Amino acid sequence: MKKIYWTLILIISLFVGCTDLDEELNDTVEGSVAKESVDTKSLLIAAYQALRIFDTQDNIFALQEHTSDEMAGPTRGPDWDDAGIWRVLHTHDWTSSHTYINSAYNGLLSGIFRATQVLEFAPTPSQAAEARFLRAFFSFHMVDNFGLVLGREPGEDLTQPPSIYLNRPEGIEFVISELEEIINDLPASGGASIATQNAAHTLLAKAYLNRAVFLATDENTNGASAGPFTFSAADMNKVIEHCDAVMGSNMYTLEDKYFDNFSPTNTDDSSENIFVSNNVQGSNTANTHSRWHMTLHYNNQPDGWNGFVTLSDIYDLYEEDDMRRSYTPDYFEGNTGMNAGYLVGQQYAADGTPLQDRQGGPLVFTPEFSLTSSNELNGIRVIKYPPDFVTNNTPGNDYVFFRLADVMLMKAEAILRGGNATNGDTPIGLVNDIRIKRNASELNTIDLTSLLEERAREFYWEGWRRNDQIRFGTFLDSFQEKPVSTETYLLFPIPPSALSTNPNLIQNPGY
Repeated sequence: MKKIYWTLILIISLFVGCTDLDEELNDTVEGSVAKESVDTKSLLIAAYQALRIFDTQDNIFALQEHTSDEMAGPTRGPDWDDAGIWRVLHTHDWTSSHTYINSAYNGLLSGIFRATQVLEFAPTPSQAAEARFLRAFFSFHMVDNFGLVLGREPGEDLTQPPSIYLNRPEGIEFVISELEEIINDLPASGGASIATQNAAHTLLAKAYLNRAVFLATDENTNGASAGPFTFSAADMNKVIEHCDAVMGSNMYTLEDKYFDNFSPTNTDDSSENIFVSNNVQGSNTANTHSRWHMTLHYNNQPDGWNGFVTLSDIYDLYEEDDMRRSYTPDYFEGNTGMNAGYLVGQQYAADGTPLQDRQGGPLVFTPEFSLTSSNELNGIRVIKYPPDFVTNNTPGNDYVFFRLADVMLMKAEAILRGGNATNGDTPIGLVNDIRIKRNASELNTIDLTSLLEERAREFYWEGWRRNDQIRFGTFLDSFQEKPVSTETYLLFPIPPSALSTNPNLIQNPGY
């Protein structure tokens, strides 16, 4: 009888390289015994926990945001230089040896592996559908960032390189086909931390919206194109179809208080979130506390690492009264003197006392910054996820992937790109419905340029900006502290360690 060798450290290293594991199984067992003894539910939980690679300030999040016009990591004297690891992401000068590119690659493949592993151990139809959703979710990000999908068939020989190798066009078709095949087996409801049918509809809308981008690939090199892209009416109508499914479920509404979507109790507070990575306050948490630590000054309350900033061009997109720009939740009172949103100017303690920097001067955040020579005050800071003042380092903020506002703006974009309007919705109406909720004035007109600006206002620091900029054709342009870059940087390189162990892999062009 065929034996399965369950030394997971070896398995994962053969598949993707070193990754963190929740547990190790070191026994050699008969395959039939393994199938009987393995807890499929626990394997599915482990697959969900693989989503936590997105929660941290480095790895895939750094690739999504530092490369865009929304985020930068200034060097502050001896602080935050880190051999230029943040700077080269912003300036599009990274190489194949970049640590966070390697860890993002390995983390995404680990997620694909964990999801596939569930399928080997007699899952129920619902468990299998959830696992395949997660596999499609990680695969979408693999196609988006690295231009390929790697995977195995359940039960495949783990001593051999993965048998599934899909290029960009094949990869996006795989994501779409997987989701369409399993969507009816997913739970119709169950909370935002579960892969539901609405989560699948949202990911399908993302896939069809970006399909033209992924199809615009050099068939010989798998190289990406900067566009302009040909968005087919058929694809845009599929975007609208899936957005309508979510909106028509009547399970979600735009939040009156924008930052409730990201609060320490956002699972309970938000009626807008569709799919999140679950964190349990005080115990079973990921690294979501990095969302405020990575940007706050050492003397803020709570304190931080005095790191990342947003660009003034993004800050200047907002009207003064826009809730997304600045809002103070009730629970901030007595805990901090700051607001949620963007932090600029003099900073205050919880009792209203003006805070000082480390030299005893006023702690005043300025819009200007330099990637190479900033002081501790330079740069506008961002509080997208309000701090958990109860358990600061083990917060309850669930990390948000999909929200109703994204569904609405994807539908608006699909109509602008040639899809058929449905249910009386118009691009300007959908945009203004969101703006009214955010206490922003209604727009008179909307086009693709202003829609991209609205996506910046709505989704800043949520991990979608690189994807948006590539689709809208602005990713390679010059912006604050970044020169014009070349098509090489539309994809990240395959890590050298992966190339050396898998003969099926070909390096992306330019690296």
